[in-house]
Order: sequence, then structure tokens, then C-alpha cells
Amino acid sequence: MGRIQSSIGLVTGTDIVGTVDQLMAISAQPRDRLLSKAQELQGQQQQIASLTATVIGVQLAGDALGSSSLFRSKKATSSNTAALSVTPNETAVAGDHTIRTLQTASTHNVQSAQRFSAQDEALGLTGSITIQPSGFVDDKVLLSTLNDGLGVQAGKIRVTDRSGTSAEVDLTAARTIDDVLQAINDAGVDIQATTSEGKIRLIDLTGKTDSNLKVEQLGNAETAADLGLWGIDEASSTADGKTIDLPEGTTSLRGAALSQLGGGSGLGTLTNFDIELADGTSANIDVSSAGSLAEVIDAINASGLDLIARINDAGNGIRLRDVSGGEASFTVSSSDDTAANLGIEGTTDETVIEGTDLNLQTVTLETKLTELNQGRGVGTGSFTITNAAGDASAINIAVDEIETLGDLIDKINGLDIDVTAALNEAGDGIVINDNSGGSGSLTISDIGSGEVAAKLGIAGTAEANSLVGTDATTIKITAEDTLDTIVEKINESGRYGDASVIVNDDGTYSLQIRANKGGEAGRIGINTDLDFNFRTASKGQDAVIAISSEGGNTRFLNSSDGVFEDSISGLDLTVKEVSDKPIYVNVTDDPSKAVTAINRFAEQFNKLVDLIDDVTFYDADNQEVGLLFGSTETLRIQTGYARLLTSTLSGAGEIKSLSQIGIRLDENGQMTVDETKLKNALNTNADAVEEFFNRTNDDDENVGMVGQLSALADRYAGTTTGMLINKTETLNTQLQRNNERVESMNVRLDAQRERLLSTYYAMEEAIAKIQANSSYASNISYLEW
Repeated sequence: MGRIQSSIGLVTGTDIVGTVDQLMAISAQPRDRLLSKAQELQGQQQQIASLTATVIGVQLAGDALGSSSLFRSKKATSSNTAALSVTPNETAVAGDHTIRTLQTASTHNVQSAQRFSAQDEALGLTGSITIQPSGFVDDKVLLSTLNDGLGVQAGKIRVTDRSGTSAEVDLTAARTIDDVLQAINDAGVDIQATTSEGKIRLIDLTGKTDSNLKVEQLGNAETAADLGLWGIDEASSTADGKTIDLPEGTTSLRGAALSQLGGGSGLGTLTNFDIELADGTSANIDVSSAGSLAEVIDAINASGLDLIARINDAGNGIRLRDVSGGEASFTVSSSDDTAANLGIEGTTDETVIEGTDLNLQTVTLETKLTELNQGRGVGTGSFTITNAAGDASAINIAVDEIETLGDLIDKINGLDIDVTAALNEAGDGIVINDNSGGSGSLTISDIGSGEVAAKLGIAGTAEANSLVGTDATTIKITAEDTLDTIVEKINESGRYGDASVIVNDDGTYSLQIRANKGGEAGRIGINTDLDFNFRTASKGQDAVIAISSEGGNTRFLNSSDGVFEDSISGLDLTVKEVSDKPIYVNVTDDPSKAVTAINRFAEQFNKLVDLIDDVTFYDADNQEVGLLFGSTETLRIQTGYARLLTSTLSGAGEIKSLSQIGIRLDENGQMTVDETKLKNALNTNADAVEEFFNRTNDDDENVGMVGQLSALADRYAGTTTGMLINKTETLNTQLQRNNERVESMNVRLDAQRERLLSTYYAMEEAIAKIQANSSYASNISYLEW
């Protein structure tokens, strides 16, 4: 039979549980003292952790003073922040710079002059749109590349025509030969400047003989000599300068040489051709001495006719516009092939003759594959070539170590499948010819995810035993295509441009193609046989600046996005707009960054001082102390930092202590910074301040203040043998042992409690039995016999 137990004795009325609890509280006092000790140890752990983190904070703030550029910081100011923003980098030196913002960056953008009533209705046009990333015949020759790379000194010249009229020509901002010619032609004298056979040619248009045709140098620069114009003083209507040394690979002073056209085969022998305008006026244009397409255009514009000759919008041929106002036909013809070879032969009732693509050669056998596709390259994958007879072989760009188009052509020609490769006739890619005589078709396919063949323009199936690759991309247009579907086709290719439909002011729609690469390198040309009449809305051009530093020559810099990093001046520049006036940039020493860094260090150090005060306080009135009061660790930290920060560094230079630059510890151990004294030291002797913080020994170790601070912090808070880390491990060990003792005591106390409870309950049972026996005894009576 089980027993019924309760916290109150049923017989004696004793509070059994309460009594046992009081007895256990007495027995648990040693255990409770250990628990109190555990709380103290945990508190010390937390404060040691905070102390460690704060010491590391001091170390990091000290390490930040280890940058030499911090003490050589510069401040740059622009006289026209609306046009040019400027930031000095680590290499900037104090001084003045004069900057001209000559051109802002822009992305090439063409739009159709033809307008359409809807963007989702079939246009009924059949043909193609070709986007080309190269082949531009009007690329300009930079002055900086002339004369074996010595360039042309920026300066001024004076030109005098044969009437005796003189004009000063400022060429300080000229960047290209075209800029030089334009400046002379706009100078206010009756002289036409052009080029001929690698020379600048001056043509007097006055018809007078009152003076010689002359060029004089102004100032100390050698501009005239660098341009081959030095010493011109001719009693003639035409004067040629000296031949100018061209950079390697360049054959003309202005744009494309005629020999580079026709895919590199030239345009044949050019003689003369006739132009007849709609008003009946005509002229015979002699181009027999022209060496470049620019010289052909000069000859046309010098004809005296009311027409405008220029490079077409696609950048690959000539565009002629009749501005005579006549009502007859506009005709260009020649007795030989000259007009046809120049791509301008024909008769039209319109005012414009749009010349054909003259096929400027853009690739050679030496052209690297990485240079194709506007510098994007073609990748390093593989493709297969299958001839009409069914024989196949593969080309792997990486494995076969193919770097140039010549390498690729040689590799294809070495395949044993009766195919040959060569540069194509247009001079902008390669052609693969099938010589197998099979009944099938020549097929070229990329392998896996590679796109080499596609990017070379040779992927596909041949229709006439040849696959002609090109740097351009062509989109086929059918009668069912709408503006929207044309946009989809162009964007699906995505090779050089992104298309969109724009809404015009009158509610009509036009097609826009925008280059997907900025600056001059992203320029695109659009060729089409469709009635879109594409016009350039914005040219793809780099931002250009001219920068002159004290004692140096003028330099011209290009940037596709308007952001420049000039290693010579040490300036980072951003062009926002073109300024018609020079912009002056002043670079001065700027101690503010070093002052800020030192103040940050002082702030971090003072946090450490405050924390030590908090954990080591002593309150005599209330008899309270911090958990780390009297600890060896805090005392060593206080002493170590105080000794270092107030000491004189041995082996230091002119500055040997922090006090010399205005950094001191006050009576409370807090660090104070006298900014006036610090700035004065940085302004007058930044090198000495830097040496104090960052002096190195023969092993390139920092033994200056920064190195000393780092070493001290390592001794206190290092991850392996740091004093605070060791203290933390000691506390962990003590806490673990303390917890083990507490657990052991808890086991004993639990057993003791059970024994006491059992004893009290047993006592109650015993008393209950005694009382029961007494009751039985009292009921016993004597028997009467």
C-alpha cells in the first residue's frame, strides 16, 4: 500500500518541504558562492572582450596612419566646375594646370529620316540593313602620333597670303591634321589649306602678287617646323610644306589613303570626272594627284560649284549635295572609270548622290583575332568546316594557338578537305572557298557554346561554294516586317547596336539604332538598300582635353566616357561640357585627410582610456569596485601606451615625438590634438611627419610610430600570444572548473534533499504508528475473573 505525502506533516503538522529547503539553503552556501564567482568570471570575460576589441580598434586606427599618401594628400580646384570636375590621386603634385575641354564624349546614334505612320504595320520593304563597326574613311590622324611619336608642339603661327594680308593661327588646341587645316582655312586670309603626298599644301586664292605666300612661327614653340611649314616664303600661289613622318600603318595625313580603298587594292587610276548641277552649271574635277579621299573631296569643294561634298553618314564613301536650286538633273560622270571607282557615278532628280561603300581595308594577315568586333574579339572556341563532298575537319582557336587572321588562314589552308581561305575582296574579313567539287554545300558550324565562326561571319551554309566573312552584321528585312519586328531582329543580333522605335513630334515613327559601345571605338556605320535614309543624330566620339602643366608641353587625352586618369599630372578628371575658355586647375597640399585620420586615432584611443576607467573604478563611499580593478592587464595597457605615446623614438628624423606635431596626453590620460600645430607641421615638413609615423628599417619593416603602435597592440590583443587572449583563456579555464564543481555539488545537494525528505516522511510515519499503538493500548481493559 503506497503512502500519501504532502508538504505538511499530517501527524505533526510540520512544514516538511519548508524545513528541508531551509536546511538545503545552509548546505548550498558553498555552491552559491561558486555561482557568484561564475557570474564574476563571466563579467570579467565580457569586459576583457570589450577591452580586446577596443585595443584592436586603436591598432586599426593607428594602421590607417601607415599610408604615405595620407601625408601627401592634395586638394585640386577647378575654375569651372560646371565643365570639369577634378580629383587628385596619389601621384598628384602641387602645381597649376591649364586644361581645355575640346570635346565631350557621346555614343553613336542614327535615326531614319523616313517617317512611318505606324510601328506595328508591315512596311512592304525587302532588303537588308548592315551595321559595320569599321571601314570609316574619315578617321583623323592625331598630331601626337606624327614625327616618330614626338608629335607637334602646341603654339601659334602667322600666315600671309599674296595680297599681303596676315593672320595669326592659334594651334594650341589642335589635335589632328584636320584641326590644323580648319584653323588655317578659318584664319581670315584667302588661303586654302589641304594636303598632298604627306605634306600640307597652301593655295593662295587672292590672285594677287603683292606679297609672298608666307608662314612664320610665333613664340618659342616649334609648331611650324613640326608641321613641315617652317620657312615657307614663296612667290607662288601654291606652296608645299616638307614631308611629315607618319606613324607606322598610316599612309595618309587625312583619313583613308586611296590605296587602302577597294579592300586594299586601291581604286585604280583616277583622272578626272564631270559634275553637272541641276541649274546647268558644271565643272571638270581633276583628282589625278589626289592621294587620299579627303583630297578628292577638297578638289570637289574647290570647284566653284554650288554643291557640298563630304563623307557620307555611313562613313564609307562620298556624299554630294546639289545646292544650286535648279530643276534639271544632277549628274556625275567620267569618260573612264574614275567616277564609278569613286562610287559617285550617276544621274538623279534628287539633290543628293549617296556614294557607295568604297571598302576601306580594315584587316590584314597580321590583324589579331582579339582586335575584331570593336575589340571584343571572337573568343577561343571551335568550329567545324564540312565541304560539299561531306569531308569535315575542325579548328580550335586555343588548342591550335591561332592569334591572327594570317594564322587562321594558314590553319584552314592546311586542312586536308579541299577548302582554301584568304582575305575577302572587301578587306574586312576572310572568305572560305570549297574546291572539292562535291554535290553538297560548304557548311561551317560552331561547336558547343562557341561563337568563333559566327563572330567571324563565316557560320552558315554556302549558296555558291563560298562563305564570305565580314566584321559587319547584316539583318535581312522582308515585306512583312514592321518597325517593331525590325527592332527585334537587330536586337536579337545585338552585335554592335541596339534598335528602338522613336515617336516624332508629329506622331509618326522612326527607326533608331544606337551603338552599344560608347566613344569613338563604338562608332557604327549603317548601309542599307531600303528607303530609311538614316542620318547621324549623334557621332560616336571620345571626350578630348588638352592639358598643359607647369614647364611641360601640351598633351591631348582621349576618353570614351569623359573620365580621365592622367598619370603625369596625377589628376582624375571628368569632362561635363565644352568650355570656350581655358580651365585652370590648382593643386595644393591638403593636410585635412591626415588631420582627420589622426583625430580618428585619438578618438579611438580615448575610448580605450574611458573603457579602462569604467572597468577599474573604485568607489570608496559605496565600497564598490570594477570587475577589473587592480588587474595586471589594464595596468600594463595603461602603462604601455602612456610610455610609447609620450616617448622619443630613437633613430627618428627631424620629428621624434608626437608632442612636436601637437599630439599630447592630458592629466587624465586622454589624447588631445592641437590641429593648428599639426597642420603647420604637415604644411611645412610633410616628409618628416610621414617619416615619424612610417620609418622603415633595412628589412622594410615599419619601425616608426605606426609600427610601434601595431607591435604594442599585438602584445596586448594578438591572436596567438596576446596578453588579453591569454587572460580570456585563463578565465575560460577557471569558469569551466567552477562549473564542474557546481555540477558536482548540485548532484550531492539533490541527493541530500531526497534523504531529508525521506527522513521527515519516515518520521511522520513512525509517529503515526506510535500514536496508533497508544490508542490501541488505551482501549485494553482488565478482565474480571
